[in-house]
Formats: sequence, C-alpha cells, structure tokens
Amino acid sequence: MDALRARVIAAAERCDAAHREGYLSTTAWLMALSGDPAAVCRSQVAVAEALQQMPETKAAFQAGEVSESRVRVLAQAQALCPEQFARDEAQLVAQVASASSQEVPKVLAQWKQDTDPVSAEAEAESRYRMRALHLSKDWSGMLRLSGLLDPGSGLILRSAIRALADPANLDPQDTRTPAQCQADALVDICRQHLQGSNGKRRPPQVLVTIPWNTLQEGRGIVDTDGGPIGANTARRLTCDATISRVLLDPESVPIDLGRATRVIPDRLRRLLELRDQGCTWPGCGRPASWCDAHHLQHWADGGKTDLSNLRLLCSRHHTLAHEGEWHPRRE
Repeated sequence: MDALRARVIAAAERCDAAHREGYLSTTAWLMALSGDPAAVCRSQVAVAEALQQMPETKAAFQAGEVSESRVRVLAQAQALCPEQFARDEAQLVAQVASASSQEVPKVLAQWKQDTDPVSAEAEAESRYRMRALHLSKDWSGMLRLSGLLDPGSGLILRSAIRALADPANLDPQDTRTPAQCQADALVDICRQHLQGSNGKRRPPQVLVTIPWNTLQEGRGIVDTDGGPIGANTARRLTCDATISRVLLDPESVPIDLGRATRVIPDRLRRLLELRDQGCTWPGCGRPASWCDAHHLQHWADGGKTDLSNLRLLCSRHHTLAHEGEWHPRRE
C-alpha cells in the first residue's frame, strides 16, 4: 500500500494535479487528501520523487521487501552519490532488506565510506560541528535539556549513563521509570565530576541561601539560582558541603560573610570510606567515591559530625533517607 501510494503521488507530480486542483504544491494537495501533517506528506513526496531514479529500490518496495522508512534512507544515499548509487543499488537494496533496523545506518555509512571517503569524512566533521546542548528553565522551575551530539560524543554519554542506569544493576524493588533512572545517572556523573575525578574530593560549588529555621524544621521551599527546592532537599545538600554563615540586617541585606567551614573534614571522610566501602543501603553496590556522607542525625538538629553519626549513601539512597523512606541503622 505504501508503494502504491508512492506511485500515485509520482503520477500526480507528473501531471501537475496539485496546481490543477488549486493547491500550491503536491505536499499541500496530499495534506488535504490524507489529513496527515506537513512533515509526513513532505517525506512521502520526497520518497515518490526519488523512486523515479531508483528502479531496484522501487521494485523491492512494490514487492514488500523493504519498508518506506528504509526506502527513505536509501533515497538519502542516492541523493548523496547518484552515480555510485546507480552502480551499487541492487547490492545495497539486498543488504538493507536483510539488515536489522539498528544495522541499516551502519550498512549505508560503510557504503558511503567505501564510495567517497573524502565526503564521508567531511560529513562526519559536519556532524561534529552540529553538536549543541541547550539548558533552559520552564515556568515550574524544571530544567529542560535539548540538543544534539555527534556519534562519538553520543557513544561516550550513552555508555556512561547505561553503566549507572542498566536495569540489571538496579534494585528489583526500584520503582523509578527508565527515564528517571537515566536522569539520575546523568546527575550522578556531574556530581562525581564536581567532587573531583582525581580522588581528591571537593564540595560542589553551589550557592544556596537557606533560612536557619527552614533548615532545622525540614519544611518549606528554598529558592535557588536553579529554581525552588524543598527543605528536605536542602538538608540533603548540606549533609556534606561547604557551609558559610551570612549575617543579614533587619532589611535582609547581607552585612557579614563568615569563613566557610567544611562539614565533613577530609580525614573523617577517608575513615568513613575505609569503614563503609560504599553505599550502606542494603543491596546497593555503588562505590565510596560515588557516595555522600549522610548524617544519621542532621547537624542542624544537633547531630555530631563524627564517625558514629555518619554513613555513606549514594545520591539516590541519600534522597530516600531524607524523604523518610529509610533510615540507616546505627552500629
């Protein structure tokens, strides 16, 4: 049926049916007839036009041997190197017809590399220049990520995230969705970078202004440069961080900045890592370098910063501990 539609569209193009019916283009004519969006109709018109120069592909399409999506990919290859495609079309169609959906791009990439290595290299460089990442906050304070990565960079990112978000490595009782697991994995990677990749931990350079009563009570909302966060999140962030005291005048204008103090000294951190070896959440295998130092009794509530009041928790389980879903046992 897809092939038949492509034949009808090609015939409509040849006899200029769209203009005779009062439409500005074949795409507009097809949109009116089918009700499909412009992008879909534009793609169908492009496939119908390309098939006129691709006899082997056209025959395979009509026989149901290749799908429209694969014809579209073959059409892109034909547009890139028309003469070489005409020479190799039968072989390419056979390879694409038998390949899995994941293998199709590799088949055509290898063909382009063999056919025109200079153009293939230029195309790879062009993809690299297209890399971009956009970060923007929406009205609710959520951070939106969008962008493109070249294949090499994408491979690194996907491998890093999969290492932390692979379902096989997660707790069977983990209720997070795959998308939430990947989001948490990306944050964990960034946290690890901020803490130092050479083994020397340094606290994240994040400025959060927290009223003392909010920190003590664990209720309310704290405004930050990144958007509003809950008081429990603020308590979690201050479990293992650099804390500075700021004095305000009656009009809430800062008048004094106290010296920064480290909540968890390096010596104590080393002892904690030697004792716990990693996340102390039952069944969790995250190494110590990926963990926060969690106060069993928060220092804002009078808890001491000593070994008996501390446990290592990965960021995921540290969050659960502050949300009240689990409390580590004291030993």
